[in-house]
Amino acid sequence: MSTSETSTPRGSSLANAVDIVIAPSAAFQRIREAPAWGWVFLVASVLGIVGFLLAEPAAMHAFDTSGPAQFAPQLAKIPPEKQADALAKMMSIGRIVIYVQWLFFPIGLLIGALISAVVMLIANAISKGDGTFKRFFALAVTTSVITALGAVLNGAITLVRGASSFDTPQAVQTSLPGLALLAPAAGTKLQTFLGVMNVASIWVTVLTALGMIAVGHVKPPIAWTFAILSLLISAGLAAAFVP
Repeated sequence: MSTSETSTPRGSSLANAVDIVIAPSAAFQRIREAPAWGWVFLVASVLGIVGFLLAEPAAMHAFDTSGPAQFAPQLAKIPPEKQADALAKMMSIGRIVIYVQWLFFPIGLLIGALISAVVMLIANAISKGDGTFKRFFALAVTTSVITALGAVLNGAITLVRGASSFDTPQAVQTSLPGLALLAPAAGTKLQTFLGVMNVASIWVTVLTALGMIAVGHVKPPIAWTFAILSLLISAGLAAAFVP
């Protein structure tokens, strides 16, 4: 799948998709020696897509319920006689976006891995480690399997609870157990911020820190600092873009 896999034992990248869950130390060692990522990217992509599809009914119900209120500011600028048609068009576009959002998971995965690799390179430089972009990128793609598993779990939870129990997009996004459970009455932005810090993202943060130490010999204090900062920045960005 990736050019780096030509020098890697067959199946090693695929093995990383399993080992990052049950034996991360083995995955880290394999990434350090031969940073392959192709098959693990495929596994993460498929899992993530499955998660999005499972959560689609809940996401659709949440959008149908909260959409009109969200579009109210834009509709207020339109003549009253045209508002109904405008709302119908906005809702139609929104539904299409929800139907196809699973297509963007693999793209988002690669972009996220690229950003994560750059952040890890900065930590590596500060720590004077011996990591490389290839190793850190492979590490980031590999840990994304946990993110994808989180998406599957999130989708399964929405199915068990039923689509009708989700009235806002934030409710769908925060159904995965996380810090949002500590502040159920918090505002939308705080709920979103805390919701990003769920069991999957915290797991990824831990693996990222341990991975930097094992794969690039980054000093532990710096590895943990950058891993936690990355999580906090991600949560802050998610909250900033919530209306």
